[in-house]
Amino acid sequence: MSKQATTDHGRIIHFAGAHHLFPVAKKADHAAIRLSTNDSCGEDDVRIGWDTFFRAFIDGGMVFVHDEAEGRAVKSSDAAAALQSGSSAA
Repeated sequence: MSKQATTDHGRIIHFAGAHHLFPVAKKADHAAIRLSTNDSCGEDDVRIGWDTFFRAFIDGGMVFVHDEAEGRAVKSSDAAAALQSGSSAA
């Protein structure tokens, strides 16, 4: 499957559920969001709810770039490059 970009909240939540991911932000900067697993959640990360995640996502002008295995939120201005890169993981 080739990479796709979306801003659809339902698709992002579905992707996260299928890959056992949940939204996190940096403790010092709740605008620094990403999806994480328990194993990849660092000490400076805090688990956040979907409302908080999507508020930062919208306010940051982000899109979610993903393929069948990996995905990440990127600035809209960086989406074209992320779609063409070799990996969608951060």
